[in-house]
Amino acid sequence: MNILFLHSGIPNYVTDGLFHGLRSINGINVVDIPRIDYMYTDASCKDLEKTGSKGNTLYHLLTEAEEIKGMRTYWQADLDDYDFIIFNDIFHLCDQFHYIYNSLKPSKRNSICIIDGYDAASMFPFIRNSFNLKIRPWSYFYKTKKVKYFKREFVDVASLFGLSKECFPRCHKLFSKIFNRPVKLFPISMSIPEEHVEYIPMAEKSTTFIRYNVDEELGDLLPNTTVAELGKWQPAFSNQQQYYDEIRNSMFGITAKRAGWDCLRHYEYAAKGAILCFKNLEKKDPLCAPLALNETNCIPYSGKTDLLSKITKMSFAQLQDIQAEQYKWVNEHTTKNAAYRFLERLQSDLR
Repeated sequence: MNILFLHSGIPNYVTDGLFHGLRSINGINVVDIPRIDYMYTDASCKDLEKTGSKGNTLYHLLTEAEEIKGMRTYWQADLDDYDFIIFNDIFHLCDQFHYIYNSLKPSKRNSICIIDGYDAASMFPFIRNSFNLKIRPWSYFYKTKKVKYFKREFVDVASLFGLSKECFPRCHKLFSKIFNRPVKLFPISMSIPEEHVEYIPMAEKSTTFIRYNVDEELGDLLPNTTVAELGKWQPAFSNQQQYYDEIRNSMFGITAKRAGWDCLRHYEYAAKGAILCFKNLEKKDPLCAPLALNETNCIPYSGKTDLLSKITKMSFAQLQDIQAEQYKWVNEHTTKNAAYRFLERLQSDLR
């Protein structure tokens, strides 16, 4: 199988995890255009510094595939040779999408898909409406809804069109009644390389909470920590090893919705056995990542009192059960398994 992975050069946990997973499956040639330097073992420090995690977890892991040498050169001439064509950043690649969509025969257009790993709940072209209307209004006529569209953040149908309940209450209500979810819209989430999954029994955990705070209500439960400022790189640990050691030693990890619901932190915590304590998880739509988290494999809570009540009432055996279910969950969300699910969805419509 040959896959063309068209990239904007902007790191994104969803698409970077998917790329890692696809590259980890035997028998698939994934041609990244341009080469995603920060995913490879020869990545420079400057490359890694520009990723969201400064090169941790997802990055600096892959070796160059011998099978794809020469396939990046004049790749436009070989579009018909690819089983699937993936656009990882439609906001920046929309003009390229338009060109390729119209270059392919109608029967081949089913091979195209879009991965939307943005924090925004809107689909393209309704992401950053003000920019699109001013700079490239023609993009509203591109056929992005004619191809499979995999979206990380989902609130409701009206929000897909840029009509949030908060900003446009009347239009939101109207659109919610009139429109259905696009049939080619599918959920997708972040993922983690399977080499990071490490089984650590609850009995070996020596501290209660990971010392990283994303919930200002829990400040006194996490002494000597400040609430992480949204959108800023504020590492609480000196390096990746120290961060992972903190997770290994901790029973619980606090998480909550930030810019979006999904976060690489969820998968990093779960991969080393720290039980996710997820604030207001019940407010997340089931189609919004992270997918399949519930009270069986994490601890949803509404506030400090609720969290402490749940934790203190749980027996050690109950915590072990939650941790075991969480390990099942994170194993389903390794990069390779996420890539298998993605391919299954792509191939299902071709049968």
